[in-house]
Amino acid sequence: MSGPSCVYNVPMALDPKTSRTEGLEPVLAMARNNTHIKEAQKTTIGPMPVATFMETFLSTTSEDRRDILSSRNAFSAVPKYAKRPAEVYEPLFNALAKGTARRTRCPRFVFDKSIERSKRPPFLGYAKPHICCFTPENLAHVQHADPTSRIEFGYAELFIQTVTDPVFDFFVDPSPDAEGDALHRHDFAQTFSDDKQYKESERAFGLHLAFASEIFARQHRVFLFTVSVAGSTARLYRWDRSGCVVTEAFDIHDHPEIFADFLWRFSKQSDAGRGHDLTIQMASQEDESLFRSTIKEYVKAQLEVQGDELDKAVSFHYQPGHVTTVRVDSQQPLEPGEHTQLFLVSRPVVTPLSLSGRCTRGYWCVNAATGRIGFLKDTWRTIFRKDTEGDILYHLNELGVRNIPALAIDGDVISSTDHVQDGEHTFQDTQTDHFVDEQWARRIRGNDVIVSMHRHYRLVTHTVGYPLRSLRGTEELLFATYDVFVAMQDALTKDSRIHRDLSAGNIILVKEPDRAVRRGYLIDWESSDLVDSEGEALHAGRAGTWAFMSIRMLYPSHQDYKHTFEDDMEALFYVVLYCALLYLPHSFLVSNLTDFVDEFFDEVEGPESSISGGGAKSVNRYNRKYTNRIRFTSEAFQQWLDTVMGYHGPLPADHARYAGKWTPAHLDAFWSEFLDTHKLEQDDRTVQELSMVRFYDLNSLPLDLPTPPGYPRGLRRYLNAAAKDETSDSASSVTQGPPAKRSRTGSAPTGEPRRSERIRNQKSRAKAAATAADEPVHPAKAPVRKRNGGSKGRPRQRSRK
Repeated sequence: MSGPSCVYNVPMALDPKTSRTEGLEPVLAMARNNTHIKEAQKTTIGPMPVATFMETFLSTTSEDRRDILSSRNAFSAVPKYAKRPAEVYEPLFNALAKGTARRTRCPRFVFDKSIERSKRPPFLGYAKPHICCFTPENLAHVQHADPTSRIEFGYAELFIQTVTDPVFDFFVDPSPDAEGDALHRHDFAQTFSDDKQYKESERAFGLHLAFASEIFARQHRVFLFTVSVAGSTARLYRWDRSGCVVTEAFDIHDHPEIFADFLWRFSKQSDAGRGHDLTIQMASQEDESLFRSTIKEYVKAQLEVQGDELDKAVSFHYQPGHVTTVRVDSQQPLEPGEHTQLFLVSRPVVTPLSLSGRCTRGYWCVNAATGRIGFLKDTWRTIFRKDTEGDILYHLNELGVRNIPALAIDGDVISSTDHVQDGEHTFQDTQTDHFVDEQWARRIRGNDVIVSMHRHYRLVTHTVGYPLRSLRGTEELLFATYDVFVAMQDALTKDSRIHRDLSAGNIILVKEPDRAVRRGYLIDWESSDLVDSEGEALHAGRAGTWAFMSIRMLYPSHQDYKHTFEDDMEALFYVVLYCALLYLPHSFLVSNLTDFVDEFFDEVEGPESSISGGGAKSVNRYNRKYTNRIRFTSEAFQQWLDTVMGYHGPLPADHARYAGKWTPAHLDAFWSEFLDTHKLEQDDRTVQELSMVRFYDLNSLPLDLPTPPGYPRGLRRYLNAAAKDETSDSASSVTQGPPAKRSRTGSAPTGEPRRSERIRNQKSRAKAAATAADEPVHPAKAPVRKRNGGSKGRPRQRSRK
C-alpha cells in the first residue's frame, strides 16, 4: 500500500466583489512586493555557509550518484554578466535539461522555462519564474493549462530566478578576510551608489519573494527551497513561516559541483523532505459528494437563495475536483477516543499571501465521520504562549460566554515525517529561528534579525458564518456588533479576559432559527489576554489590527502600555463606523471617502522602530472634525453614532449630558435600549468602493482597466501613457560589465530612499493629470497594517478539564 502523497494546485480564496482570486490583482503587484521586501528584511538570516545548508536541510543517506550527470563545466555557458535575463536563464535551462537515458541533473524531476508561459513577462503583476522544477506528470498538467493561469505556482517543487549581473544581488557577503568589528558591522543587505542598480535589485528580490509567497498560497507547504542566480553567482534559499535562510554566494563556473550537489540532494528527498505537508490528502468521490451536499444545504439555509445564486455562493467554498481531507490531531481531546479527526475542505475563505507569521487559512469544513459542518482554522502559532486559542475557547465555552465560537477540536500538527522522539510525536515547527544567534548571521539594514518560532496548528469550531462585511443593512450592523459587545462583557466578567483584536474581520454573522437578524459572533481569540485587578492586560504592547486600535494604544509614548476593556470598546466603535462608511448610505463622495479612510484609520507616522497613529481619531474625539463631514441616510444610525461619540469624547456643549459615560455599563444600557426602541433599516446596504489607484503599478495596468469612480478621465489616459514610458524604460538594458564599486559597510543607501522617490513621482504625475481635469487627488498612504503586540512573558496556563 502506497503512503500519503502530495496535494498540488490548491484553490485560493475568491474576492466576493469579482469572484476572482483574492489578493493577487496585477495592478497592486508593486505594492505587494514592496511589503514583501520590507518584511523579509526583518526575517532573513544569512549568509549561511553552503556546506552547513546542505547538511542541515538536505541531508541524505544515499551515496549512489550513478544517476546524476558529471558537474564538470556543467554551467560554463552561463555568462558572468549579461545584458538581458534570457542570456542567463536560457543557457542555465539548457544545462539543467541536459541528460541521458540514465543520468540527469536532478533525477526524478524536470525543468521548464515558466517565464515563457507569461503573456506579459516584463510586468510585475504577470511575471512568472524564469525556471521551475516539476515532477514529469505535473509538468504535463502545466503544459496543457491555459498560459494565462498561474498553475505553475500550484505544482512547482522549486524555482530559479535570475538577474543579469552579480551587482543586482540583493545581498552581499562579508569580505573573506573580514574579522572583528568589521565582520560584526557587516550588513547582509547590499547598498548601492547607483539608483538604477538599486531599483533593479529591489525589483528582482521583490519578484523572488512574490513567487515564493504564491507557491505557499497554492500548495500545502511547511517549507520551500528556491535559487537565485545573478550572472554566474548563485545563492540557495529555504523559506518557512518564520522567515528565510540564505546561503553565501558561490560561482557556478568555479564551483559547479555545489549547484550539482544541491540538485542531487534535493532529488533524494521525500515529499516531506521537499517541504510538502502530508497531513492533507485528496478526498474520495464519496467524501466530495458529502462535502458538496452539506455545504450547499448550509449555504441555502444561511442565505435563503436558490438556483444560480446558490451555485455562485457555494463556489466560494467548493471547487469541483479539489476536495481534500485535513487531519486534526488533538493533544487534549474533548471526548475520549477523539485524538484524531478528519475534515473535508475545498476552497478557503481566507488565503495567506504573506511569507512569515501566522499565515492563516480558513475553511468551511465537514467532519468526514459525522457530516457536521464546521470552520477549520489552519495557522502557524507562536509558541511562547502556553495557552492555544483552543484552550481559551474551551474555557470560555465552559463558563458560558455568549456569542463566541463553540470549540470542536484543536491541536498542533504532527510532523509529516511522523518522527517520534522520546516517546512523543514531533510537530511541524519552523527552523529559521534556530539560526538567529549563529556567528555567520549578519544584520540587515543596520538591524539585528529577530525571528520567533512558529508551530503549525489547527482549530475547528462548530460555528460557521459570513464575514461582517456581508451585512445587509443598518439593523444587522448594530444588532451583530451589540452581540459582540455582549461577548466582550461576558468574557470580562466570567474570565477576566479581554479580546485585544476587535476588527471587522473578526466578527461573523450566523443565521439562527430563533432570530430574524443574523447573530454576531466574536472570533479569533488568540491575541486575547487576562486582566489584573486594575483592569489592565497582563502583557504590555500593542495587539490587534492597526485600523481599529484605540487612540491610547496608537500614541508613540503608549506603545508599551497595557490594553484595557475600554480600548476594546473603542475598537468596536471604530469597527461600526468603518462598516457604516463602506456599506451604509451616506452623503460622502467616494473620492473623499478614500481620503477619509486613509487619514482616520490608516494613519502611520514615525520611524519603523516607534511608529504611531491615531491623530485623526484624537482630533475627531474632541471636535468631530471628520465625522461632521458625513451625514448618514439612516437618522436612527446617526443618532446612535452621535450618542456613542458623545460617550467617548463629549463636546463642550454636551459635557454635562455625557461626561463619565464611557463605561461598559452605560454603553450597554444605551445600546440595548436603543435596539429595543428604534426601527432600523433592514436592507439599506450600499457598497462604497475605496479606490486603490494610489497603489497601482503602472507597468501592470490591464488595457481594459476602467477609471475608478471619482477619478478624472485624464488620469486614465495619463496612467496608460506612463505605463508605456516605464515599460520601455524597464525593458532597456543596463550597461553591464565588472561589478560596480559598492559599499560593504552595511550602511543605508545614501541620499533619499528610492522607494520614497518613486511614490513622490507617482503622486506628482497623478496630481498633474488630476489638476488638468479639475478633480481631487488622493495622496499615497501606507496600507492598513496589522501588528500583533509582543508579549513580555507568558500568561498563566489555562488547563482543560
